[in-house]
Amino acid sequence: MKKKEIASYIAYAIGEIILVVIGILIAVSLNNWNERRKEKAKLLNIYSIVQDDLENDIKEIDKMFSYYDLAEPLFNKILKDSIKAVDYAFNPQYIAIMIGFPEITFNKRGYNQLEAFNTDKFQDSLPTQIIEFYTERLREIKIDDDMRSEDIKENYSHFKKNYEWWSSVINFRPTKEFIDYALNDPDYKNRIATTHFMAYKIFLPELKIFKTRAEKIMKEIEKRIAEKED
Repeated sequence: MKKKEIASYIAYAIGEIILVVIGILIAVSLNNWNERRKEKAKLLNIYSIVQDDLENDIKEIDKMFSYYDLAEPLFNKILKDSIKAVDYAFNPQYIAIMIGFPEITFNKRGYNQLEAFNTDKFQDSLPTQIIEFYTERLREIKIDDDMRSEDIKENYSHFKKNYEWWSSVINFRPTKEFIDYALNDPDYKNRIATTHFMAYKIFLPELKIFKTRAEKIMKEIEKRIAEKED
């Protein structure tokens, strides 16, 4: 075989190899791009779930605010010593604030999915913000909610063990003995003051922080979704 033919064959072989390599690189790039596109779609879907979760959480928080807005005048009337025997006799809400409270549960479906999702490949700080938000806020709220719950439980235990009128009052049938206790025994006012403090000075402020930060996160999610649509 002549040298020119050999050189031509080698050049052709090298060209074929280069074409194969280029084809492989293009295929790998396309596959990576496609996988990244799929992962991005998954992330946006998780964002949407987080957004739905936060919307529902805010609705529940607003219900909590509404409950305590209605209860606050009752607490204030007791704490300012402006309540009368007739109030206890004919308004069961004065008993309700002593023995009950609304519960709240937060939606964590999106948060849990985001924690399990590998976001390292995306140059986006939002996943970290969301995870840190949930981790911090839910921890703080749980601590305060547990204190609120323990306060009510302690009242239950105290009344059950020490007062014969408890079986009537727990069924919203205030007795003369209970009304006398509520009007004249400092123990009752101290307990109402503690319940008020746990709710209005500790628990509700944490819910307000959650709501404010949740609304900011929802705006950031809306931006990400809008960018995808553009």
